[in-house]
Amino acid sequence: MHDIAMSVMENQSIVVTEEASQIECLPDTAQHLFLSREKGKGTFLSREETDGNSNEYVKKISPVIRTLICDTYTVSSLQRLSKYNSLYALKLHIERESFLLKPRYLRYLRYLDLSGSYIKELPQDISILYNLQMLDLSNCLFLDRLPSQLKYMTSLHHLYTHGCWRLKSMPPGIGKLTKLQTLTYFVVAVTGPDCSDVAELQHLNLDGQLELCQIENIDKESEKKVAYLGNKEDLRELTLRWTCVCDSEVLNKFEPHDGLQVLRILSYGGKCTGMLQNMVEIHLFHCERLQFLVSGNTSFIYPKLKHLTLEHLLDFERWWENEEQGEQIIFPQLEKLFIRSCGKLVSLLQEPCSGGGYRFVHSAFPALKVLEVNDLESFQRWNAVVEGEQIMFPCLEKLYIQKCPKLIALPEACSGGDKLGRLEFPVLKVLEMKDLESFQRWHVVVEGEQMLFPLLKKLSIQKCPKLIDLPEAPILGVLEIEDGAQEISHWVNRYKDSLTNLKLSLKYREATSEAECTSIEPVESEEKRNQKCPIIFMELGCCNSFFIPGSLEQWNYYEKLEDLHINRCDVLVHWPEQVFESLVSLRRLAIRNCGNLAGYAQAPLEPSASRRSKHLPDLKVLDIHDCGSLVEMFNIPTSLERMTICGCIKLESIFGKQQGMSELVEGFSCSEAITSAAISELSSSPMNHFCPCLEYLYLSGCDSLSEVLNLPLSLKVMTIDHCHDINVLSSQLVELQKPSTAAAAGGGEHSLPPHLESLTMLSCDSMVGILRLPTSLKRLNIQHCRGLTSLNIESELLPNEPPLLVSLWLDSCRNLAFLPNDPQAYHALEGFGLKTVLL
Repeated sequence: MHDIAMSVMENQSIVVTEEASQIECLPDTAQHLFLSREKGKGTFLSREETDGNSNEYVKKISPVIRTLICDTYTVSSLQRLSKYNSLYALKLHIERESFLLKPRYLRYLRYLDLSGSYIKELPQDISILYNLQMLDLSNCLFLDRLPSQLKYMTSLHHLYTHGCWRLKSMPPGIGKLTKLQTLTYFVVAVTGPDCSDVAELQHLNLDGQLELCQIENIDKESEKKVAYLGNKEDLRELTLRWTCVCDSEVLNKFEPHDGLQVLRILSYGGKCTGMLQNMVEIHLFHCERLQFLVSGNTSFIYPKLKHLTLEHLLDFERWWENEEQGEQIIFPQLEKLFIRSCGKLVSLLQEPCSGGGYRFVHSAFPALKVLEVNDLESFQRWNAVVEGEQIMFPCLEKLYIQKCPKLIALPEACSGGDKLGRLEFPVLKVLEMKDLESFQRWHVVVEGEQMLFPLLKKLSIQKCPKLIDLPEAPILGVLEIEDGAQEISHWVNRYKDSLTNLKLSLKYREATSEAECTSIEPVESEEKRNQKCPIIFMELGCCNSFFIPGSLEQWNYYEKLEDLHINRCDVLVHWPEQVFESLVSLRRLAIRNCGNLAGYAQAPLEPSASRRSKHLPDLKVLDIHDCGSLVEMFNIPTSLERMTICGCIKLESIFGKQQGMSELVEGFSCSEAITSAAISELSSSPMNHFCPCLEYLYLSGCDSLSEVLNLPLSLKVMTIDHCHDINVLSSQLVELQKPSTAAAAGGGEHSLPPHLESLTMLSCDSMVGILRLPTSLKRLNIQHCRGLTSLNIESELLPNEPPLLVSLWLDSCRNLAFLPNDPQAYHALEGFGLKTVLL
């Protein structure tokens, strides 16, 4: 259809997406012009493009232009644009407070869209646009008044003012715009000659949506006029907003027609909402005096209601005032229910009896799909009588419970005083619970009955300190527990057959020995032991029980695990080799705040280095943070591409103790220069498992690290930050060339991998002498490295490649006296800065 439309329009519709110079190419037949620029590429019709020497810019626009749409901000005065009196449709985003278009030149204009502009007011003579049918001022955040003569724009059909929060009143005579069908935002001001009263809306045939603001300015005699708005047959959404909670009876007689579907009420001061039985959506916000939805002694239901929001209703206690509701279902069609910050609500369905105690009502939610209860300080019961085969939430798919300090458990089906043990959530898929101080148990399932959550896919539990077990959920895929009790970890194995994502962060409890930890619940049958868990993501916090000897067997089931995060594990003292051996699919490993982790165990039957080198064969990313006791790294697998090590203050080596490099070095003659063939042999040699794929290395706060040897040839980005003791840097290439001298501390020269593109060194005080830079380097940032004396381009091995530096920043390198003297080193330089250097 698009191609057909374009062929019909031929050269009448033009899109300009680049510079204003494209206007020069416009055909004379162009009638519809669309101006667009990518984000961050400036504005169209800027002062530079329309003023000064560019006066011809707008003249190049076709004199018969009918439509001009600009989807980016404009900042010019637009005076010349006004002269194109053929315009029928104009859309602009104006990035200035004043609107300086001359309306007398736009007499044919039908459509004017200024939405999102920065204007504060419109010119008064805009009211002479007698043909204008649509005026869109939505989201003009700084607009504080409308033209006082707006009533003369008698052709106006649609006026969009929503989002204009600074409007103080509406101009007088709005009621004279008899063709007006859409008015999205009306501000009620104190009655006076300079503004319109809400009574002027009575005879307008408005449709769509309308928001009435500052209703507190309506006197008591005029409140019934607001109620009349509910009778407008074409109005679909109505918002009533008070700016403060005050006495009001506006809704007492509010009986909207059947066509009104959505009602939003903000800061209403009444005790009930009136007869709203035909609503499809009701949203109540900050109605702090509201006690119930319906007053009177008649039974009441909401047969059409599908979405109900109750938020910040401080006095709300129950659904209805009448105590004898009977057997009707109050919300037969309700699909979404959100209750937030209703501090006096005690129960979802239970009502107090006048004679004392409580009674139950037959008021299930047969269609409810989403339920959220949040910040209900008195909420503690779900109780309801359920008859026959009915249950409380037969269709509920998502349940969110947060900040309900008195809630103890989920609902249980009951009849009289006998528990049925029936299924309460047959289709629930998502359950999220947070900040429930007293919650301690799940629904009790009677033997032979269905499980509680047969379709649950995601379970999130945060800060529920008294909960120590987990429910049955046979297809659970995502389990998230934050600040949970230590005992809860024993139940994780019951989801082994279905779990794909596990985030388990338990309440910290110091464990000084493995004996203080209890192991994970074992897998019972031989058949289950042979199954592999489908989990691909695992995050463990304070989970000591996963790493004690009695629980290590469980890691055999995690062959599909790809992403593992370990945080604050006290019993992790040595690298968990048995765990590493099982994780054949792991791609990312992150270890944080494991203060006791030191390195490999010094056992009599220590595994050989060749066996260790086969651990984690698919690992791509390694992050280690704040492991204060760590001395040595494990054997890095050849697949690794990115490595980050931060805050490991006792770390002594990264690559230097890897098995295999020494044998390879001995195979080459120390007296001969390495050749390109030797480099190729190094890369392909089976002995070289020194991270041949590593491209990114970040080291920070490793104060005991004095040497970084054997830097992989593949490295492209390296950052060394606040590693104060590092005094030697050398690549694998130099280790092969000069093995006897390259590792000598303070040797005076430091080498980098031949393919390095970015190097950042911050506060490396012990780095002394010459730093040789590879010709591949593009970005260099060195700060507070006081010992460096010279930066040289290393061109011996690859003499024909020109330098590629595009960014050079040097700061507080007071002894640095020499930079590369080859002019080509700075040929592509884009960013440059020198501060406190000896040059």
